[in-house]
Amino acid sequence: MKGTTLATTYDTIVIGLGAMGSATSLQLARRGQRVLGLDMFTPGHDQGSSHGHHRMIRKSSFRDDGYVPLAERAFEIWRELEEETGRNLLRILGEVRLAYPSSDIRPDPTLGGFIEILDEQQLGERFPGFRMHEGMVASYEAEAGFLRPEACIASQLELAEKHGAELRHSEEVTKWSADGDGVLVETTRGSYRAGHLVITTGPWAAELLSDLNLPISVMRIVNGYFEPSRPDWWRAENGAPDFLLGVPEGGYYGMPSVEGIGLKIGRHENGEITTARTIRREIDGSEIDMMRRVLDLYMPGASGALLQAVTCMYTNSVDDDFIVDRHPEHEQVVFGCGFSGRGFKFSCVVGEILAELVTEGATRHDITFLSSHRFGSPPARVM
Repeated sequence: MKGTTLATTYDTIVIGLGAMGSATSLQLARRGQRVLGLDMFTPGHDQGSSHGHHRMIRKSSFRDDGYVPLAERAFEIWRELEEETGRNLLRILGEVRLAYPSSDIRPDPTLGGFIEILDEQQLGERFPGFRMHEGMVASYEAEAGFLRPEACIASQLELAEKHGAELRHSEEVTKWSADGDGVLVETTRGSYRAGHLVITTGPWAAELLSDLNLPISVMRIVNGYFEPSRPDWWRAENGAPDFLLGVPEGGYYGMPSVEGIGLKIGRHENGEITTARTIRREIDGSEIDMMRRVLDLYMPGASGALLQAVTCMYTNSVDDDFIVDRHPEHEQVVFGCGFSGRGFKFSCVVGEILAELVTEGATRHDITFLSSHRFGSPPARVM
């Protein structure tokens, strides 16, 4: 802060306007809050975790936990946003899960009742491109598909502004501090005061929440987009579904070729540990070859010409569960981070949760299992 320049005052400042921050800004503005949203990049940037053509969505979970009710609420909010904006944000394709019993993503039909187990004949009749190897289990979830992340974020930012939020892009936050019962936020352009602060900075969370020593780490992820050589098997327009693979080569996920975009595949574990500022954006040929080999083994006809390869980031917590909480020393500060590669589908309901924590002091949703207190005090940092 320079000289005696006074900081502009708001009800709530939201730092980070990606998936979680755009949703939170909208939810707060709808509640009549005077909101300032800050982001270091321009809308639609590719420097975080919310860019690209699609993100997976489903209602099931991989274990008996609290995500299913959050997913069900997320479906409701996404549909409401579609109706309000007239945009197509969510497309249902179904999802095939193909895994060995030892895999973390093995299908369990007892969890939530969303999953149908398929034998090899049923799988072949419905989705002939998949290849089951001995010992594998296959399942299908009808109510699954993908979201269009950039359109989702743009829709929420536009609606937030419509409801009075002030959004500032290309303005990096350099520091925040408690200021009595409120907060003071300093940026590369000025200083701002507010009664509350929400921090939703994705892979930059460790920088602005360094005092909490949260056990989170940033992982570099590579996605490849392939033109299928068998479009009759691997185009969404021909009935191809999303897919999850739990195989000896690793854990993989992806979407079929859709709307002229190639089939997408990525590996969701075993990426390079990095930071948001130092991530390696160059992609090795060996990384593409790895994805092609997996497709050829379990999804022949999917790995034609490579159309595109991109990087993004997961911000993983040590137990792969999200961290959504209030700052233990400053009640006026709430935050969400550590979404571990599966947070986008939940982002609209995370925004609702954070807005409720700000405006009501509590949330209707059960987020006990997402508390930062589960790591102890202070939690041990994992790099």
